[in-house]
Amino acid sequence: MIKSFTILLCSALMAFPSMAIGQTKVYVSPTGNDAIGNGSERSPYYSLAKAIEGGTSSGKDTLFVEIAAGDYFMTSPLTISRTSRPVVFRSMNKEKPRIVGGRKISGWKAVSGGLYRAYLPEVKAGKLRFEQLFVNGRRAILARTPNTGFFKVSSSSETVSGNGNNETAQQKFNFNAKDWSSLRSLKAKDLKQMRFRFYHKWDVTTRPVQSINTRSASISTSGKKMKSWNPITQGSRYVMYDYLGALDAPGEWYLDNATGYVYYKPRQGEDMSTAECIVPTLTQWVVVTGTATQPVKVLRFENLSFQYTAYLMPDGGEEPVQAAASAQAAMRFDFVRNVSISNCELLHTGSYALWFNRECHYNTVSHCYIADLGAGGIKVGENFLRTDGRAVSSHNVIDNNIITSSGHELPCGVGIAILNASDNQVTHNEISDLLYSGISVGWTWGYNKATAEEAKKNPSLLTKRSPAINNTISYNHVHHIGWGELSDMGAVYTLGESPGTKVTNNWIHDVWAYDYGGWGLYTDEGSTGVEMSSNLVERCKSGGFHQNYGKENIIQNNIFAYSWQQQLQLSRAEDHVSMHFKHNIIVYDHGDLMAGQWQKAKVDMDYNLYWRTDGNAITVFGQPFATYRSQHERHSINADPLFRNALQGDYSLTKPSVERKISFQNFDSSQAGVYGEASWKQKAKLSAERIAAFKEIYGHEE
Repeated sequence: MIKSFTILLCSALMAFPSMAIGQTKVYVSPTGNDAIGNGSERSPYYSLAKAIEGGTSSGKDTLFVEIAAGDYFMTSPLTISRTSRPVVFRSMNKEKPRIVGGRKISGWKAVSGGLYRAYLPEVKAGKLRFEQLFVNGRRAILARTPNTGFFKVSSSSETVSGNGNNETAQQKFNFNAKDWSSLRSLKAKDLKQMRFRFYHKWDVTTRPVQSINTRSASISTSGKKMKSWNPITQGSRYVMYDYLGALDAPGEWYLDNATGYVYYKPRQGEDMSTAECIVPTLTQWVVVTGTATQPVKVLRFENLSFQYTAYLMPDGGEEPVQAAASAQAAMRFDFVRNVSISNCELLHTGSYALWFNRECHYNTVSHCYIADLGAGGIKVGENFLRTDGRAVSSHNVIDNNIITSSGHELPCGVGIAILNASDNQVTHNEISDLLYSGISVGWTWGYNKATAEEAKKNPSLLTKRSPAINNTISYNHVHHIGWGELSDMGAVYTLGESPGTKVTNNWIHDVWAYDYGGWGLYTDEGSTGVEMSSNLVERCKSGGFHQNYGKENIIQNNIFAYSWQQQLQLSRAEDHVSMHFKHNIIVYDHGDLMAGQWQKAKVDMDYNLYWRTDGNAITVFGQPFATYRSQHERHSINADPLFRNALQGDYSLTKPSVERKISFQNFDSSQAGVYGEASWKQKAKLSAERIAAFKEIYGHEE
């Protein structure tokens, strides 16, 4: 398996041209000086921007920016719009230089209530604004109530005015008075920065407060009209945050913009006299923007640690968007080719870490540690359909990366999102500790129903056609996602017509939604032509596999094991073949085998093995398995698959006779996830503490 993958990856990397034989070196050092340095090793520059000033548009040999170990505090993003030569940004030795999109703050003094505070005159003067604070590399929590969990809305109303692009809305929300007991002693000035985050099924709305009445426990807000598919109504969850009165737990903080004081309640063991406290001041580290006729070509970032970027809530609030698809990224690329980010760290972001947005081709992200993310990890492609016929981003490789701990500012961010993009490879990544989906592929809802003849007469009918085709999602390890915060998610999620897309040899486990929709493999909203094969899927709240609706998908040779509510789900029956579901093994000890419209749908379904390990008989929609089998799956069997040691995660089959009966092909799920040195594999593992915390999320429901 590894050999075949290596051939695949090497063929993709052949698109990267070799560096020119000639080379120019420019040196950067934490002790360098942009004003008087000349870029030599003896007289280095300080900033990356100065190092390439003029160097990207002159010369033909490779420009190497040699970066010494240490800290570099950026005052503006590295911006590149044109290159005539290959450029390599790399560390001078094994230690990764730290490139920081923020600044340190100090001068903390103890005040009452176990709090510390520091004065920042730039804040009071309106010259500095930040909404994140990091202490010793750990993200602090902007003061919130409740400290854990959620409150619920009692009722809501909305008044809409205007129409079209000019449409606005006023909302009023009423809450349970007992949840507001801590607010009644506060004055209006103490609540002027207060915000509310409302949780929907698969995204969130964030609102500043227009007016607040602490006695009646109600607020008024304004913004866009609530979405019909995700309104804020009775029972919607919310938290309130960003006010000093909520600062009551270790690790919480608050910035008073009027006085310039930042407050913090230290966690155990934190010494504020020595702690490194950083506030992000930039939203981006790197912005590379070529043009359609002159794309930026051949950039490499090697062995660097990019740390700290900001997220700032828009003045009118944050509108709900699936997968936080419109959110910015700390590294953004448009019109680029042959960009490589390898062996780097992308840490402590305000939003997404990296985005290959418009017309980005043959780029690679490999062996990177991407962690502590405000939204998600990596996006590829634009989040809307163009009608100008231009090519979408394509042939990018995302391989052997660790993506973990995301959704701190926008919970609906995903690990890797392939939007309107084609022919990309997402392989051997470790994706864990997310609040929403692990990998999302496609960004067009429903089917393009135009026939070839209709499209010839009216080309505009083709504008719905999804360009997200021929994407490969293979050998990824996706686990411990959801955490009971959002619903309607999948470890691997597909959307729209996606012929040629393959989801193979992934290992997926521990997916837990708030309500419904914690699935392993999820073909949603018109998914068409998707192959999902040889995946191991374990311990998902709502099932190992779910198809909302789709066409001619191939679901074969997978193992679906030990999900909770049901094992398999099909939500909509249509008048075409929804899927080919064959040669799969389904093992469970809880919940139903199937849910939804399986009996009504057109499904090519046979040669599957079903086994229940708790001693209870298998039933399908109230029928004994034998009755169901005789009517629907004549070659499927109810038998023990005889796994080698499923309790220890070894699902290899020990009896060839089982394989022969359903034409199952054994596969090795241990090949999923990152590869390489032992320390890299160890780094990918989720800590025992986080695994225990995840078990607490779903333990009370079992």
